[in-house]
Amino acid sequence: MENREVWEILEKIKDLPTLPAVYFKVNRLLQDRQASLENVSRAIEVDPAMSAKILRLVNSAFYGMRSKSSSISHAIMVMGFNTVKNAVVSVTVLDTLGFKETLRDFDIAAFWRHSISVAVLAKQLAGGSRLVPVEDAFMTGLLHDIGKIIMVRYFGDEFAKVLQKMREDRCSFADAETEVAAIDHVQIGAYLVRKWQLPENVIEAVAGHHYHISSSASSGLVDCIVIANALANSGYRINPEDYVFETHVEKALAPLIADTQSWLPEALEEIEAACSFFLEK
Repeated sequence: MENREVWEILEKIKDLPTLPAVYFKVNRLLQDRQASLENVSRAIEVDPAMSAKILRLVNSAFYGMRSKSSSISHAIMVMGFNTVKNAVVSVTVLDTLGFKETLRDFDIAAFWRHSISVAVLAKQLAGGSRLVPVEDAFMTGLLHDIGKIIMVRYFGDEFAKVLQKMREDRCSFADAETEVAAIDHVQIGAYLVRKWQLPENVIEAVAGHHYHISSSASSGLVDCIVIANALANSGYRINPEDYVFETHVEKALAPLIADTQSWLPEALEEIEAACSFFLEK
């Protein structure tokens, strides 16, 4: 099904998940290069529940900060505007689409563990390659498969076809989806993050995380997500020759792909810390 047709179908769904108003307000403020710490802090602090969740996140073992933040303004000073803004997205997504419901034939705990694994691996790749900010890579990794939740919730019959095909052919979800589904999770996910007004490179990465596509204008985010997803799906072993990148991306990522053992142990520890935080019921 063409993207336009998919979007028309999704537009008719009135209760798709949304980000909180505080995210859009903070995003608008940050469009202004003169945005002040005080104004951004105040925009978040008007939502006490969100403020508490962000402080809990930035003070968790996952971030490993040496000193605890007792206020949003201090968290922003230590971690930066972009990190805190992305933290709003992360805690909202896990809170809204986490463990509040049982979805048919769908192991949501395993889904989020995979998503968190991809997020952490992408963060490590971004940090090692310096292609993109690590906080952008983490957030995008967390969101890369978000279309699956929407698919199973609103397109259950299509999702069931994919699972049946996977069992019959012992193939991946993406391969089965291509064969039997009229709508796929990549299209749905890209639609959703666009609706949430996330940056264009995040939309590109969600849309392209199953494909080895990198344009000369690529920031490298989609490449980090593709490799992180492949690592998480393969027991952390991939063949570097299976991936083709633009020159500037290859120079940055190739050494990390060839020598995963230099950074993977640290990443695995971080995955456990992130899962302990995000999946804590």
